Amino acid sequence: METNWKPLESRLGRKRCVGFMHMGRVNGINLYKHGMARTYLNLGNEENCYIATGSGCYRRTDFESELRKLEGTLKDLHATLETPYDDVFIERKRQELRQLGTSLLTVQAEPEDLKTIRGSSGNDVSKIPSRSKVS
Repeated sequence: METNWKPLESRLGRKRCVGFMHMGRVNGINLYKHGMARTYLNLGNEENCYIATGSGCYRRTDFESELRKLEGTLKDLHATLETPYDDVFIERKRQELRQLGTSLLTVQAEPEDLKTIRGSSGNDVSKIPSRSKVS
């Protein structure tokens, strides 16, 4: 599957897409997850906006309303759509959480470190880290 950034970039402009990850496509809908807000903007190739309704189903919704919700969440995080989701942002959030007394555990598994577990039917059941870095 090829990543399709065109619907998101067309709606937001390239500079406002820096915090998004393309998570895949379902029924012709591109799933864009924002790394800081941890929420989705789901856009079809024709740039219509959709929300998940459960069980892999989506319904069309108002893009501007979804965008306002996302921007509100980012504002609470002292970020905007132009704020890159990078190591600088992540470290700043970690420091803020430590100052609030929140203990953190980070487990990082690299793709080459994942081992596939197969079920009795021969299907892949899950991927688990064979080696991981804990900090």
